[in-house]
Amino acid sequence: MPATIYVSQASLDTMALIAPLDYYDRCTLSDVPETDPSGRPGYYLKHLDHLDVSVLPEGALIALHLDAGDSAVSFPADLRGCIFEHAPSLPPNYHAIISYWSGTTFHSNAGGAAYYQCPAQTYMVSLAPLHANPDLISSCNSTPLIDALVSEGIVVSIVGLHSKLANASDDDFVSIMLPIDSDLVCLDNGGFLTSQPYRIETARAEHIFLKVGDIRQSPNPDAIYIDILRFEELDYGMYY
Repeated sequence: MPATIYVSQASLDTMALIAPLDYYDRCTLSDVPETDPSGRPGYYLKHLDHLDVSVLPEGALIALHLDAGDSAVSFPADLRGCIFEHAPSLPPNYHAIISYWSGTTFHSNAGGAAYYQCPAQTYMVSLAPLHANPDLISSCNSTPLIDALVSEGIVVSIVGLHSKLANASDDDFVSIMLPIDSDLVCLDNGGFLTSQPYRIETARAEHIFLKVGDIRQSPNPDAIYIDILRFEELDYGMYY
């Protein structure tokens, strides 16, 4: 069962606003200044239908604060983009960890995802079943006939929490600030599928909270990977 990602009520409201829109409407939200939600909390958190998200309980105790520059938090370039299950150099137990924290991928494996693989993790995904049955592509659903799409976006890595939370209660939370690199979340983001580092010194950040009990029950409490940041190429469907 996937873990829950906790956010503020304001973030959840923004996620709920965006979730039912199609890709064109999501990408043109900022075109109307009066209703532009791009400056609101939650705007750059991934599609609500594919994450188990809840509002941080009132009076929640924060056992640990991780700010944007904390060494425990990073945005690995070798996990950015479409990662399929047989990628050559994934962290141990990556599939189980990313599924536990991130739920399902937004898009299916039956489409252009194979052509938008992370360069550091690319391999030849056999698309023969899709060529034999083009309806698999048009259905927009994942199929077990080809390799599974495990993650697809800007993955955040959070390491070394187990010892830091030794004295925390299961009901406590970890507060994590996720900086937003505007160069990599925008349309036509030329550096996305490169080794370009993710900028952490930014004016904008999203705020999430992880429950200590969920961390302890995770596949590896010392290695957390969350595919949680929304970026406009993903919404726009340019490679699907």
